[in-house]
Amino acid sequence: MKSNLPLARQKKTVLYPRWLAHVSGCMGLVILLASCGFSLRSTTPLPFETLYLGIPDTTRFGAQIRRAVRAASPETVLVTDSKQAEASLQVVRNDRTLIPVSLNAQGRVNEYTLGLTFTFRLIDQRGRVLLPDTTLTVFRDMPYDDQLVEAKQSQIETLFTSMQQSLVDRLVRRLAAPDILPSVQAARAHSADENGVAPKPETVLTPKRPTPTPWQQPSIHRGAEMFD
Repeated sequence: MKSNLPLARQKKTVLYPRWLAHVSGCMGLVILLASCGFSLRSTTPLPFETLYLGIPDTTRFGAQIRRAVRAASPETVLVTDSKQAEASLQVVRNDRTLIPVSLNAQGRVNEYTLGLTFTFRLIDQRGRVLLPDTTLTVFRDMPYDDQLVEAKQSQIETLFTSMQQSLVDRLVRRLAAPDILPSVQAARAHSADENGVAPKPETVLTPKRPTPTPWQQPSIHRGAEMFD
């Protein structure tokens, strides 16, 4: 039996349920991701106006850190002189490790653990500590076959590169952590005192005393300040 509906309405009748199914599927995916705690990574600016990185930009690690800092905090200026920096990152330790963790029946290594250990500190222009020695570590396990030496060496370098990027991301998040801001503010205040810069006087407003009336006594209101 043929339908008496126009062809355009027949097409809409067929396509509408498919469109609705796509929309419902997308909404279900969004709800599922939200319930799993998924969220887009947002950038948090660093609490420094100028920053010195004690890592050569000619190295891959140094270049990665500079790109990550510029992406996360475009307003922070990377300077080449630590005396001009509000904060300086000093490298205490930067090591790679390749540790055998298991052997095969022939006594040959068949699995390694790759490790990166990075220890750093933050100081201000006067050498005062803004962030004490902090260590970040990354580890990966990798199966090994001594009959595929060249391929495994390439895989090791690829893994180290991926681990290094993960460490850089953690480093930038640590530099942007809220607990560093009070140290930076204290350092700014000390620098202002040493340079003889007087703080701006606070404006105190004195409220007018209301005129008492026979049916109302004057009331006194005391202001309160809150400090974070």
